[in-house]
Amino acid sequence: MGSRRLPGKIARPFGGSTLLEHILGRLRRARVTELVVATSAAPADDRTEELALAGRARVHRGSETDVLGRFAECVERLEADPDVVVRVCADRPFVCPALLDTLVERWELAGRPDYLSNTLTRSYPNGLDLELVRPEVLAAAAREAADPYEREHVTPFVYRRPDRFRLVEDICPWGNFSQVRATVDEERDLVALAAVHERLAAVDPEYEHSAVLNLATLDPAAFP
Repeated sequence: MGSRRLPGKIARPFGGSTLLEHILGRLRRARVTELVVATSAAPADDRTEELALAGRARVHRGSETDVLGRFAECVERLEADPDVVVRVCADRPFVCPALLDTLVERWELAGRPDYLSNTLTRSYPNGLDLELVRPEVLAAAAREAADPYEREHVTPFVYRRPDRFRLVEDICPWGNFSQVRATVDEERDLVALAAVHERLAAVDPEYEHSAVLNLATLDPAAFP
């Protein structure tokens, strides 16, 4: 039997709130200038806007199918004029503010490259993904990308062109955790990761990615 995607997952309970509010709460601990949820203008995403506002984030609504265009439009309308934009997907409950801040520092030390990510070579768990991209590079991608895959997934136009853009990758210094799943795609993911969260939060409510990696080392069966 094929796997079933989990509908409405960002509104599902997680850590005492909803999955989206939980993620936004973690991101608010990072050194970010603006926190914006970019969702579609479809009526089905009205609930996403409600939860984002409840999570004290701004909301931008755009195309349902052209996710790259929606994301670039969101960046153009930011109140700040950022040097770099961080992209986080809304099904990553263990997104880590400390890791985000570390990657921003690395971006600065690397001379502000066009794109920096910890996913170019997978070494962190699937779910600790972070992408940093310069706004002008994102704007160029939105103007030029014609491949439907590149319109749907936002950053492939950039990382598929290392001859044009300067790409920097971040490798996990504690080993290869690429086989660990820490993202919510199915019901079983939500159940398992909510239990992982409860275990980690019982020790430290503001646990960082190192705690996730430690548990993945000591008890890999805890993850889906």
